[in-house]
Amino acid sequence: MTTNTPDQNALRNFRFDTKTVDWKDFITAGCYYKLLDVNVGARTADMIVKFDPGARCMYHRHVAPATSLVLEGELHIVDQTDTGEKLRTIKPAGTYTAGAEDDMHVEGGGENGVIVYFSMRGDSDRIYDLLDAKLNLKRAITIHDFAKDLQHWAR
Repeated sequence: MTTNTPDQNALRNFRFDTKTVDWKDFITAGCYYKLLDVNVGARTADMIVKFDPGARCMYHRHVAPATSLVLEGELHIVDQTDTGEKLRTIKPAGTYTAGAEDDMHVEGGGENGVIVYFSMRGDSDRIYDLLDAKLNLKRAITIHDFAKDLQHWAR
């Protein structure tokens, strides 16, 4: 996994314009997404995800390699440890990460929330796995799940 964090002074005033994004609820309270592209044959999905301040998704494992770019705010990455949860990383706006795969964690917004672009490129139909608090598989999310959502929204 490669992470590049640019100079924070250069990013202080950066804002991604989200005024016209048609956000859809995404699994947990305070989490929303907008699918940009889904290609079932190529097993690729691109989306932007928004977390309200302090909101988090559920534990998941990236099965397909994922690339992310934090567009606004701070993305918080939290790990499950033997003694509870631990904040692993804070990724400010402008942080680009490539190749995250087989990584189990929770993501969420900082004190001002966050908007992140995600691009997932799979070798199989499975894109990521939703996990319970003990990191057991709850449900596999596939490229077909994303394709159904995109078709539903297009109506």
